[in-house]
Amino acid sequence: MIARPNGAGKSTFVKEIQKQCSIGYYINADDIEQILHTNENKLKCSDYFPSLVSQEDWDSFIIKNTEDLRYKSIDVKQVTIVDNTLLVSGMVNSYFAAVIAEFFRYILLECDKSFSFETVMSHASKVSFLKEAKEKGFKTYLYFISTSDPAINKSRVKIRVLKGGHDVEESKIEKRYYASLELLKDAFLAVDRAYICDSSIENERSIFFEKVGDKVRFHTDQVPEWIMEYLVKRLKLNEGLH
Repeated sequence: MIARPNGAGKSTFVKEIQKQCSIGYYINADDIEQILHTNENKLKCSDYFPSLVSQEDWDSFIIKNTEDLRYKSIDVKQVTIVDNTLLVSGMVNSYFAAVIAEFFRYILLECDKSFSFETVMSHASKVSFLKEAKEKGFKTYLYFISTSDPAINKSRVKIRVLKGGHDVEESKIEKRYYASLELLKDAFLAVDRAYICDSSIENERSIFFEKVGDKVRFHTDQVPEWIMEYLVKRLKLNEGLH
């Protein structure tokens, strides 16, 4: 799982990870939304997982998540799956794309293939998903990227919009920033391996903290305050660090 608050930086980091290892099938809600907009609201499911899916799979997934408030903001009946192609009959927004991405992730849980996904990790369901994947025999990894202040994220999103990228409300950026940090400890403990990175400086992503199994390693004794506050102190690993 590649997790970061909005505006923390992700695209270049994903490419860096891909140079080091295979990330398998890659699920990204932003990419899904963009492809639907440019491809007449159609997605080839074979681009996202190796198995065949049907309308029944989608309907079962929605029934399973009926009580999830996130699903009440979209019309799930607009989705049909024919010949392993997913079609949406109405307008697609970021919420709709996020639900489709989650559907794809749960399909991948039943496949014996490596996969990865990107998320802002502002909802506890992402941690639950990591635990479920581990229970099913997957080796789980967390790459978490953040900045020292949500103001940095807001500024970067503004710059992205000026370049033609998608916008995110400032209030949502700040809310998701703190929500993801609150979930960091649980996500860190849930996975087999974790890498915690700081991207406060533009075009720089330094790994400060790493976990392999039950062992943790600091890459430097000068740890950013947000890592200290939301992870190191909460894990009670802060003795001797400044």
